[in-house]
Amino acid sequence: MGRKRSESISIDVKYAPKLPSVSVSSSAEIVEGSSVTLTCSSDANPAANYTWYKKDEDSPKASGQIFIITDFRAEHSGSYYCEAQNNRGRSNSTSYLIAVSDKTTMIIRYTRWTLVVVIPILLLLVCLWMRKKKALSSTTEPHEPIETVELHSYPDYENESNSAAQREDSEEQEDQV
Repeated sequence: MGRKRSESISIDVKYAPKLPSVSVSSSAEIVEGSSVTLTCSSDANPAANYTWYKKDEDSPKASGQIFIITDFRAEHSGSYYCEAQNNRGRSNSTSYLIAVSDKTTMIIRYTRWTLVVVIPILLLLVCLWMRKKKALSSTTEPHEPIETVELHSYPDYENESNSAAQREDSEEQEDQV
């Protein structure tokens, strides 16, 4: 019995780059002085070469799959895209807008956050405090009469008892005379 040899035939299909995608790695807020990393990727055979452009500018900004802008400034703000190219063709990514957040924008965002989050929490706490205060004051019903015990000194009785004692003293003195 002879063994049947299984051979796999691979066909190397060559094709132009598919639509490239751009990803951005940076902090949540792009502020002046920060670093921004743009990465371009595309499915291509043979592998693509990448070139970076800023929209409305003819000359390329960089070449390579990764484009790093260090010390980002306001003049760097704009739309960027990459071009993937091999010997079968080329394809451009969609534009990716990168803008620097200035301090005014950050102040507005923090103010908005304060208004939306902190102030409602403070209002809730004030309402709860007032409700608790009202509950404590309602434990003594204002509609019910409050019983009070009045301590009176009875000066009339004291005077009568004193005068009675004085009468007895004066009667005793008369008896002795």
